[in-house]
Amino acid sequence: MIDRSEIARSLAKAIAYKQCGKQAEAEAWAAQLVRQLECADILREG
Repeated sequence: MIDRSEIARSLAKAIAYKQCGKQAEAEAWAAQLVRQLECADILREG
């Protein structure tokens, strides 16, 4: 099941951290977003 609120939260956090210059945090949230999308079978590796 896709938790849209968690996906939206990860996306918002990644963007917010990027905009305030916190690259490491932005990357961590972006990685979380990718994992969530992969689990939802929206993204697939390869």
